[in-house]
Amino acid sequence: MSTWKTPESRGWSFTERLITGYGAGIGEFGSSYALDTGTGPLLNGRISANLRLIRNRGVGAGLVCRADDSWNFVAFYTAPEEADSPATFARFGVYNEGALTSVVNLDEPIVLGTGYNRFSLEFFSGQLRGEIKTKDGHYELLTTCVAQPFPGHAGLLRLYGTGLMATDVIVQRTTIPLTQEAVAAEPVATQYDFDVFLCHSGTDKDLVRLIAKAFAANDIRYWLDEEQLTYGDGVATKIADGLQRTRYVVPCISANLAKSGWARAEYNAILNAEFSGDTARIVIPLVLDESDAENVPILLRDKKRAFYANKTEFEHFLRFLTQRTPA
Repeated sequence: MSTWKTPESRGWSFTERLITGYGAGIGEFGSSYALDTGTGPLLNGRISANLRLIRNRGVGAGLVCRADDSWNFVAFYTAPEEADSPATFARFGVYNEGALTSVVNLDEPIVLGTGYNRFSLEFFSGQLRGEIKTKDGHYELLTTCVAQPFPGHAGLLRLYGTGLMATDVIVQRTTIPLTQEAVAAEPVATQYDFDVFLCHSGTDKDLVRLIAKAFAANDIRYWLDEEQLTYGDGVATKIADGLQRTRYVVPCISANLAKSGWARAEYNAILNAEFSGDTARIVIPLVLDESDAENVPILLRDKKRAFYANKTEFEHFLRFLTQRTPA
């Protein structure tokens, strides 16, 4: 019995040696995906496969990880800038209930071979590494994961109704970090430049400014977007750099936070690492108002949290940051 499945009723065929995908997908990008359930849900792992795209223009395909049946997953894939272009670009993107948000793409274009091209995707803690090997070259893309840190399945992705043939698909659970080359390519903070990274909804900006003022008065170094970002900056790149250089990530909990995709992405990347055993950075929720339980995201409810509205509690939090943050 095949361990592969798809949330769609048609469009994929599975045999022992060959997986094929065909026909139109759904949504703006004509997306369709299939998952290997044989290894069970993975939080950390690898998937690799030989992929052959039937057309050579206007096509897109790749690999997914941490996927569920409801169109939530992280994708490493190729897609062209223009539909009739033979060149394509390696990309990372996040699907949230079918809506695709682009995370990062490789600047160098790729011309895929007409035969099979080897794709691989590694995901460990908060880091992702994608690799493509064609007959003419080798391409690699690294990024920090911004998806919800739930375990999920690995699998294959098609875009634009692309016909796809896949062979030699390997899915592995892993408890070791990415390959040494990939780890070395990421900047490593030997000393933190910031004590606190403030994640918040823009609606709570005035209140967060008061919190930042209290941090400054207590010599607590903080990262706040409006002070770190300027015109022309790549927002995702600056945020990733700020997270890398900060000891504690503090989501400011309120009814508004659930509506802020950026704030969720920021603290989810660090939660993902914590769940994988990496405690170099820690998430500490700071509740802004009295409506505690109903607004605290499920993944943060087991964490001891601080309270801004309770001035005694907040003073304890300031003291903790002053005593515990690295010099």
